[in-house]
Amino acid sequence: MNAAVWQMPLKNQPELVLAGLAVHGCKRAIEEYQLPGLWCLHLYRYHGTISIDGREFAIMPGGAGITPPNARIVYHYQGESRHIFAHFRLQAGGDQVAVPVMQDLGEAFDGLMRALEEAAGWLPAQPRRASVRLWDVLWQLAGQPMAEHPPHQRQHPALSRAVREIELQLSQTLSIPAIAQRAEVSHNHLTRLFRAQFGVTVEGYIRQRRVERALHLLAHTTLTIKTIAAEVGLPDLHFFNKTIRAACGLSPRAYRERRGDL
Repeated sequence: MNAAVWQMPLKNQPELVLAGLAVHGCKRAIEEYQLPGLWCLHLYRYHGTISIDGREFAIMPGGAGITPPNARIVYHYQGESRHIFAHFRLQAGGDQVAVPVMQDLGEAFDGLMRALEEAAGWLPAQPRRASVRLWDVLWQLAGQPMAEHPPHQRQHPALSRAVREIELQLSQTLSIPAIAQRAEVSHNHLTRLFRAQFGVTVEGYIRQRRVERALHLLAHTTLTIKTIAAEVGLPDLHFFNKTIRAACGLSPRAYRERRGDL
């Protein structure tokens, strides 16, 4: 690593673990966390600063930032701050590719934002497709085209729109009728699509994704439990604790401690 880039092994397809829209800075101007074993990509629409293992970088609207596994990350926000993120693993081996720690994307920002939003929407049902889309984004950030192309997989367009909406708004209050309206189908038809693809109702899918994201954040970050609860749209700590216990038989704290011992 030099003063402004990470050397990243991009020869092999990354494994996208979690992606979505995060909202920060509403209650706390400073947040600190780590991602053991995981890289993280952020696309920003706000001003702020980020410290990575003590090295400070400016955050600017229209920028992209990458943090490496296990780094101590400290964010300084200036009011409500929204960014889309991707947590991912990279396989060791192959040539190392230089990717800037922070960069201004200029006119490429909106296209990369849409690509990462698509990856977030595809991840639950089509994880390989989502990972390949992330792979393409990473190569573009490195300033090089990717040799391979995402595999062609078909999914009902209304289902794709609904899943993308849910993944990007998981931290917010979600209205099923509003999701159906944006997906341009009736509530009942959307429920049939979700049952056919995932085996659950739309409500059940949202609950499942909130639990899965919460367990990921508990296991792979050092965010506080209160922050994680808000991140997954369950800010009531009592209800959050009850939901996690029902899903895995452990309290959030116990789950985190057990995962830390593995």
